[in-house]
Amino acid sequence: MTTSLPTAAGCVRAVIVNYNGSGPTLHCVQSLLAQRGAAKVEIAVVDNHSSEDDWHSLQQALAEYAVVLHRCPRNLGYAGGINAGARLKTHHAPDYILALNSDITLPGADAIRQLVAALRADPRRVACSPLISDHDCPAPPQATPQVRRVPDFWTLLVTHSCWLRRTGFGRRLRRAYLYEDALPYPLGTTLECETINGACFMIDRHFLEAIGYLDEGTFLYTEEQILGASIRARHATACLSTAVIADHIQGASTGMRGRRRPLRRELQQVSSELFYLRHYAGTNCFGQGLFLLVRSVDLLLKIIAGPLVKAVL
Repeated sequence: MTTSLPTAAGCVRAVIVNYNGSGPTLHCVQSLLAQRGAAKVEIAVVDNHSSEDDWHSLQQALAEYAVVLHRCPRNLGYAGGINAGARLKTHHAPDYILALNSDITLPGADAIRQLVAALRADPRRVACSPLISDHDCPAPPQATPQVRRVPDFWTLLVTHSCWLRRTGFGRRLRRAYLYEDALPYPLGTTLECETINGACFMIDRHFLEAIGYLDEGTFLYTEEQILGASIRARHATACLSTAVIADHIQGASTGMRGRRRPLRRELQQVSSELFYLRHYAGTNCFGQGLFLLVRSVDLLLKIIAGPLVKAVL
């Protein structure tokens, strides 16, 4: 589906990755259809091999909309799903890729144009995120962490550990890592940052091609840090547009809303973190072993603490 509008903003392909979430995906599509401030907006929905029931529901829900619908032969993960949508050959070669979780909705009619404008304001900028308003968070989005700095080994080790980040040193490191030293963000402006928010971000398509698309070495987690490291390695920058606030039903796109993450997801995160450390932080075998030791303690604490909390309640 392409909506023709003033040409100044360039062509944008919005890529929504659906996985067993046809309902939220429909709402996301409808919010994109309301965008009338960008030049051309092409909507591509990538189904990451959902169940047959959800796939059929998705087809029925989108039947009346002229969207590009693509079904992956298997679940390619977060980065793989976005790449599948970005690589689609259609009548329009996009200037920008807007990647969205299926549980994101954009506000008003001018959000996409504002994101494009934020990117075009500085030739070094190649990626941009809006503020994300999570439904489960009572604080306003400008007062909550939105993006991260690109972490080194010690930052990732300490800030991703459930016990090390509670130490005095860990709190200070985490504060810097999450840009908490910049909170609250001023509204209505664009702020330089090192990474994007994976729930919703726009990226220059030519830059995406130049880096070989998103690294598919992880199935889930750390994609933001990986992309941030790729951006920094090419002396480019990312930005946060506080003029746009997107709504997010956190966890709906992964089926985890309101539930404790299963052990499988915890192990996926550790695997992704190790991938980042090996390939983007230059961590040696000793460092990887130390990281595994700390994260093993984390997992053990979570396994023990879970039943204890239930027993107390």
